[in-house]
Amino acid sequence: MREKYLFLFCVMILTALCFFYFSTNNIKAKSKKIIAYDKRIKIEQEKLNSAKVLNEQLQEVSKVIVKSMTKKAEFTPDEVNSFIKKLADLADRYEIAVLSIYPKVISTTRKHLIEQQYTLMLNCTYVQMGQFLSKLESFDHIINVKTLDVNPLKKDKKEGSDETGNITRYKVTLELSTFKIIKEV
Repeated sequence: MREKYLFLFCVMILTALCFFYFSTNNIKAKSKKIIAYDKRIKIEQEKLNSAKVLNEQLQEVSKVIVKSMTKKAEFTPDEVNSFIKKLADLADRYEIAVLSIYPKVISTTRKHLIEQQYTLMLNCTYVQMGQFLSKLESFDHIINVKTLDVNPLKKDKKEGSDETGNITRYKVTLELSTFKIIKEV
């Protein structure tokens, strides 16, 4: 009888060892699968985040294009004056002296595109010009800078040395065009 209990005890120990061995192997296999799934999820999440960022950027571009669509064959005076005011306000924001701003109507041979050109003459430093151009880039218009001419201003010998006397100022002539897309009817 004692042998039967001893045999039963050995079988129970062997069963427990087999149970722990197979459950450990099963857990290791499942954990490897979980790690693989986690890596795939992480990669897909990064792709999703990239797609979200790209989508936001494309929505901004889409807004500019939709805002630039029109049924008219030319810019209205209100649109021209509004854009000139935006340019003047931007120059004022960066304390840039505006020598002149004037629009010039351009006749274009393109069938579905109208163009309005503007010429600006500014008196500014390189830093101010960079700030102006950076902010101009974020306008909700299709803008093409055609000419950027930068010439140093001559200093008067009569002027005394003041705070801004050490900073070189430039006369900047900037020709840019805004475009509108004519909607097809």
